[in-house]
Amino acid sequence: MAANRNFLLGYGFFFLVGLIFLLVKGKTGSFLFLNPFHGSPLNLFFINFTYLGDGLFAVGVIILLMVLRRWSQAWQVLIAFLLSALLAQVLKAFFGMPRPWEVFEHGEKYAYFIDGITRRGFSSFPSGHSTTVFTLAAMLAFFERNKIANLLYLLVAVAVGYSRIYLGQHFLTDVLMGSFLGVLTAVLVHWIFAERFRSRAAA
Repeated sequence: MAANRNFLLGYGFFFLVGLIFLLVKGKTGSFLFLNPFHGSPLNLFFINFTYLGDGLFAVGVIILLMVLRRWSQAWQVLIAFLLSALLAQVLKAFFGMPRPWEVFEHGEKYAYFIDGITRRGFSSFPSGHSTTVFTLAAMLAFFERNKIANLLYLLVAVAVGYSRIYLGQHFLTDVLMGSFLGVLTAVLVHWIFAERFRSRAAA
């Protein structure tokens, strides 16, 4: 884990900055601040880019690891993905927080919701896509000793998290909580596998 401290330090900085920003701007204020401009090229980019946080993409990564015969890594990603997804769904059902569409429909005006893309409902907290992409990013970073690659995984995860806000699907609170669930689950699963490997080696 020490070899991957760049990812964890970078994530800690991202989470702290996001938390401070929330305290200063508030939930709706931060959403509006992070959405100052929309355009067709950006819409098209984020509509497609956000799929990196989709469960099907995670399944694709797991299958690729299996094809490459990286069995331990495949199992770690699979377990972390399923566990984090389960936790996210439980929290969604428990909190039932409104998505931005529900909040702004009867309150402040917001002109950038995208027909056919932006979802309604009360399953905003936490962001499932953010949970998935940060789980994947953390896991892949733990398998990779290259510091630049570690930071690249983090930047991609942060960008996917932002795409959820840009597309009007989630608030910053949802993205931060999803990212925390993803990274925490990845750390725990990777640590358990590492401890198991060390115990076998010692035996």
